[in-house]
Amino acid sequence: MNLVALKPRLIALSVSLLMVACTTGAQALESQLLPAQAACFLSNEQSIAVSLEWAETTEQRRIGLMGRETLEERSGMLFNYGSLQPAENSFWMRNTLIALDIAYVNEQGTIMAINRMEPCESVAAFNCPTYPAGAEFVQAVEMNAGFFSRYQLTLGDRLQTDPALCPNKS
Repeated sequence: MNLVALKPRLIALSVSLLMVACTTGAQALESQLLPAQAACFLSNEQSIAVSLEWAETTEQRRIGLMGRETLEERSGMLFNYGSLQPAENSFWMRNTLIALDIAYVNEQGTIMAINRMEPCESVAAFNCPTYPAGAEFVQAVEMNAGFFSRYQLTLGDRLQTDPALCPNKS
């Protein structure tokens, strides 16, 4: 078979492969909406009421906020591990469309580290950066980028997940 006769077949094969790649990428943009619970962040000066979706299973934590195009100002996702996680554990932003802040929280609810994470536009997972905690943690909370600085929340401030213990200061 000559090259001229092969050209239409090569084009058809290329289009098919491109369609499969695009479909695979679209399927990877999983999304979930978990039940939200009231909570608050506490500093010496203020209490900031928030609404947090709780990701407690491995699958819920894997999907996280993937595929979300927006996140309400005082809404976020709490990744609950139930046991101490090493400082080397990290998060990534594959298939996450919005910039996020992440706070790593210890057993007492104290914020031990805060990182800013940018969306990863690459379809190749290995091209997405990871964001190590830098401190041991039991929970991690993702909020819109800039949330912690906007509300002047810093290391040593606390997350209170029992709304009955949240003063009405915010």
